[in-house]
Amino acid sequence: MNRVHRAVGCATLRGDVNWKAVLADLRAHLPPGGGGVVRGSLRWLEAEMRASGANPLSVRNIIYRDVGTPADKAALRAVLAGLAREIGRPLPDTPLPETPPPVPDELDLLGRSKKRAYRQFLAGVRAGRAPRLIVCGRAGAGKTVLLSHVARALAAQGVPVRQLFLSGEAAGTLQAPAPSGSSFAALAQAQLDGARQVLPATGALLLRVTGDLTLHGGPPRLPGGTPVNPATWAAQTLLERAPAGVAVLLAVEGDAPPDAPCEVIELRPPTAAEAREYLMARLNIPRAEADRLVQETGRHLDRLTLLASLSGGDVQAADLLGDPDSRLLTERTAALNAAALNAATPGSPAWPDALLCALLGGAPASLPPHARALLRGTPQGGWRPAPVLSAAWPAVSRAAQTGALRLLARLDDPALGAYRLAALAALQDWTALAAHVAAHPDDSRHLPALWPALRAAPPGPDREALARAVVTHHAGRGEYNEPRARDALFTLMESSRDAVRAWARVKLAESSLEGGNMDAARTQLEHPDVTGMTAQAAGLDPWVVAAQADALLVQAALARWQGDLDAATRAASDPRAAHGGPRALLWRGLIAKDAGRWPEALGALQAVPDASPLLSARARYQQGDLHLRLGQPGEALGALLDASARLEAAGGSTEEVARVLARTATAQRRLGRPADALDSLNAALARIPADERRHADGVPRARLLSEGVPILLALGRHDAALAQAAQALGLLTRSEVRPAETRYRERRTRYRVALAYLSRGLDRPYLPPLPGPPPGVDGPDLAQARVILDGLLERAQPRGDREQMLRFDMLLSRALSEPDPQRAMVFTDRALDMAGHAYEEAQARAMRADVLLRGGPQEAALPDLNRAHALLRRVQVGLGDAGGPAAPDPGLHAQLLALEARATIREGAPALRWLRDALRAGAGGDLRAFGAGVWREAALALEAFHPDPAGVLRDLGVPFDPQVLRPSDALRLHGPCE
Repeated sequence: MNRVHRAVGCATLRGDVNWKAVLADLRAHLPPGGGGVVRGSLRWLEAEMRASGANPLSVRNIIYRDVGTPADKAALRAVLAGLAREIGRPLPDTPLPETPPPVPDELDLLGRSKKRAYRQFLAGVRAGRAPRLIVCGRAGAGKTVLLSHVARALAAQGVPVRQLFLSGEAAGTLQAPAPSGSSFAALAQAQLDGARQVLPATGALLLRVTGDLTLHGGPPRLPGGTPVNPATWAAQTLLERAPAGVAVLLAVEGDAPPDAPCEVIELRPPTAAEAREYLMARLNIPRAEADRLVQETGRHLDRLTLLASLSGGDVQAADLLGDPDSRLLTERTAALNAAALNAATPGSPAWPDALLCALLGGAPASLPPHARALLRGTPQGGWRPAPVLSAAWPAVSRAAQTGALRLLARLDDPALGAYRLAALAALQDWTALAAHVAAHPDDSRHLPALWPALRAAPPGPDREALARAVVTHHAGRGEYNEPRARDALFTLMESSRDAVRAWARVKLAESSLEGGNMDAARTQLEHPDVTGMTAQAAGLDPWVVAAQADALLVQAALARWQGDLDAATRAASDPRAAHGGPRALLWRGLIAKDAGRWPEALGALQAVPDASPLLSARARYQQGDLHLRLGQPGEALGALLDASARLEAAGGSTEEVARVLARTATAQRRLGRPADALDSLNAALARIPADERRHADGVPRARLLSEGVPILLALGRHDAALAQAAQALGLLTRSEVRPAETRYRERRTRYRVALAYLSRGLDRPYLPPLPGPPPGVDGPDLAQARVILDGLLERAQPRGDREQMLRFDMLLSRALSEPDPQRAMVFTDRALDMAGHAYEEAQARAMRADVLLRGGPQEAALPDLNRAHALLRRVQVGLGDAGGPAAPDPGLHAQLLALEARATIREGAPALRWLRDALRAGAGGDLRAFGAGVWREAALALEAFHPDPAGVLRDLGVPFDPQVLRPSDALRLHGPCE
């Protein structure tokens, strides 16, 4: 007998195969391979196994360890036999000994007692008998695995199967009726009645009973009332009473019942060697890894088989529900699914680790391997369900889901508020849900997603309170037209209570105000529902109190839009408005800010509590805007960055976050950081879709594009700035809502178009210092800037604080674009008359000094420069968030230094040394971003107005060759610019 025949022949006699020897002999007779996968190699064998439907991962374990399922071994033998025939050395075709019907791999590898029970029960069913069999053993012996495979085999044969798992309190599972009395006999009868209901008329009953079984809160009882252990009760009540034609397989925990009415087979857990070989075969893992898993699972067969089955996806819901660890995970996550918080849904957020810790009573990472395999960790630290886990959720009983939902509803971690509210909604506990939102108003941000369920709640105070919370949440975000907000609002409009309808009408007025429809807002406030409510004493009705407060705030907003700040102040200061809480503080701050009452405004804005995340974020935004207005961009940037972070954390709307980012960009530009500003602006634009065809309101994106124009100009990108302004105007032209806001944004954008022509006409980036043109020096860009500005200034001026600010800026820009100093002074003086605080006056004085330097003796500008410096010091001492000094606008400071250097340039080197020291000192602000521009203007002034620029350069020690450089370039390139 040759080598192959000896190896296989002996294997046939012994019942195993020396796979390694067979493969080595075949390889020795194969012709040399070319490129690609070599025939007979392990990779080739794996491909052949895969093609035949066998497990390709089993090849190495079978060949080197003789570990594998019978099916995989037979498949590999067939592949090797085919290879042997190709080279003329067929494997012996001695028939193998006749084998009994195949058993599942788990049972074949893990113990003869389980194989015997499996074959014996199925053989009885196939023979037409109704076998009765009891299997027993400790937890992990394999009872659940056995029942699961028996169920599959019977189902494949078309046998009706009823599976029953009785564990813990099982009266609900049995649908046992409540006992008619309190006696033990009545309890026993109720238990018996429940057992009768679950007995099938035909087919097979597969029953598993655990030792903790209770029925109606007590132990199982036999007829007459005698208490017995669960195994005895199941044997006598279910197994013995099953109809004659029904096969019954009963699996009990621990010992079999005494005097068992049928054969008993004791199941034993797999040995460590059996468990190791099983895992190596099924998971294709090395021995060390298999040993580790065996140790972690404790040779628990149910866990071992579940872990192995998960790798192939061959798991049924009954498998997960039959194991305590996987059942707990399945039931608790099914509750999340019932609460519409399903991380398996594409796009849904992953479950936080803290959530599963609270649900499971421990960290998911500490679960046993078979249960941990049901979860998928995410890079962000959350968890998602494996497909087999989510597929098992429909099999979880309503009672189990309800218990888990109640656990969710008791979560006290504020970070898990969304899950708590969703659980209360799933439980339809509307009273508890309304009470929670009343106690934690900021959690109302989680309600809109639940609105379809809330809408179906019974009419009454609870549904009204929840609808009000939904409306309030969306109103706070400015999302008045959001479908869920509108539906909730009109749900309140249908209320039979006057105060509820009045509050809803006030919110409709707010909606009209937000859309710029002032007439509609007034109409809502004048409705009898509202006027009747506002005239009465509020009493203790919270709806009346809230409606009166909100109505006053709407009145204040209307007056503010009209520029009537006295009326706005009266409405916002009404004692009833104070019931608006943080919203009232925010509005008082806004109105005081518009009225120029800076300390009052800052005090009210700072009083908005952190406990109201969205409102405190808006207050910080307004503080930042106030600091920008007062010439403190450093303070403004800190407040705006804080506002942005708060909005992100509080779930602010994309439009609102984008608006704050755009204002942050403006603060960065004012600090001389245009590149950073452009990054912030692009981040803002990314929040608002560019495809405005889907949006009737083009204002949000147009506002961002317009705000970005000065940033592009500061970078010297004039063409890009003009193109962006044109885009913004196009969006504003198509906007169908917010007409008042659209008109203001259109004026502001046209003003920025003028800035683009002004900056290009001056041949400077729009970054201080920015001097006006010398007398008689003009050009088409400057002329275009004047045409646009004149057209805007000639229009009737709308009322309102921001319109005044815009007009002030237009006058200064008009003076900057005018080559005629006398005419430029007219616009400058008009701006000076409008100045309402130190920073605005300092800006106007700086422009006045520039005009004087352009048209008259240099010394004439010094009084205005000195006054501007003094005003800038007042800006520095002004409002700081901590009450201390705030750095003044470094751009204006740089402008003043450049103007002063120009006014004193005839002094020569001393003036330039003074300039160097002033730039280094900074006077409370960082001037590094503006230093090059200041030195540029000083160098040009030296060249234009000093009689001996070369001598000044020599005094400063600056190398200068007139055959190479102009004096201005020599000073800029080699002078003391730092």
